[in-house]
Amino acid sequence: MLLLAGGLVCSQVVQAAEPLTLERTMKTMGFAFKQASEAANPAAALPHLEKLHRLTHDAKRAPMPTDKADVFQEGLDKVLAELTLAKQAAVADDAVKLQQHLAAVEQLKKRYHKERRFSFWQLIFGKV
Repeated sequence: MLLLAGGLVCSQVVQAAEPLTLERTMKTMGFAFKQASEAANPAAALPHLEKLHRLTHDAKRAPMPTDKADVFQEGLDKVLAELTLAKQAAVADDAVKLQQHLAAVEQLKKRYHKERRFSFWQLIFGKV
């Protein structure tokens, strides 16, 4: 039993020491977003919204391509603003407003994910 507990502590230390990456954080954000969106009621969505809010702050600290950092930071700031409003709607038990703010987050995700893509010419010639 002691060996098992020691192993768990060591694995958590290793996990905590892993470097913060934007890709890993975004994947975790996607899962938290899905859980918030599919929650049975606003109160059930609240813990997922709080996690999503924390993860968005983590994403802001993650290393980003320098040529896109300003755009990504802008998008994450907009997501944080919508998540704050979504959390307020969840606390107020307003399912309609909660879903509106989650839909806004989804639109922001789609808009800013397009910024990640490279054009055909960039792939061939580098920066264009």
